[in-house]
Amino acid sequence: MTAHDLRPGDLVTFPFGAMTIHARVIEDRGHLGIRGRQIVRIEVIEKDAEEPWRFEVPAEEVVLEGTSAK
Repeated sequence: MTAHDLRPGDLVTFPFGAMTIHARVIEDRGHLGIRGRQIVRIEVIEKDAEEPWRFEVPAEEVVLEGTSAK
């Protein structure tokens, strides 16, 4: 992401091996990364999972797909 910061509720995708994973930004951790990169906490959108998969990534490693209403 270079044009704007990600916000909670934004829908994103990122490559994971040969798959594309869909996730939702659940928290903006701020510009805490190397050289001030924005870090976001995301939750993977998987209907069949018992527990949500949540982790932090630099915003530049995901692709904004859209926003969702809270």
